[in-house]
Amino acid sequence: MNLEQKKAAVADLVELLNRAQAWFLLSQKGLDMPTITQARADLRKEGANLKVIKNTMMARAVEGTPWEFVNDWLSGPLAIAHTESDPVGLAKALAAFIKANNKVEVIGGALGEKQTSAADLTKMASLPSPDVIKGLLLGAMTGVPKKFLGVLQAPARDFMGVLMARERQLSEQG
Repeated sequence: MNLEQKKAAVADLVELLNRAQAWFLLSQKGLDMPTITQARADLRKEGANLKVIKNTMMARAVEGTPWEFVNDWLSGPLAIAHTESDPVGLAKALAAFIKANNKVEVIGGALGEKQTSAADLTKMASLPSPDVIKGLLLGAMTGVPKKFLGVLQAPARDFMGVLMARERQLSEQG
């Protein structure tokens, strides 16, 4: 890589970090190319990506940013898994990948500008997806008005029941 290509690679990493809602650095020591390709495919299904990075490029990309804590993690072959849309989906896909490949280790990451750890990844992977949360919220929001309408309709329904019972009683007597 010449100097211009290196500058472009650093600029790409800076843009990636700025756009990502969440990202995690992974030690990819001992992984072969087919495994990395499969991980990329699995992550893409969740709206995430995996990119192999050079430590010096990452160090330059985080200079003067809230992510300077990354410098402590930069050793050995690394990859960055990132998403612009669904941090929980990223965490679930990474957790499954790590479970299937014991050579992979999460070094750390960030959720926005906040530093996260491998333990945080595990917690995030156990959360329901945004679609499930939206469904639960929508169910709760529609359930309250239905119950309220039931309460409002109860006196009229009960009064109708009394009238119908009285009508039956009169028709039986007469």
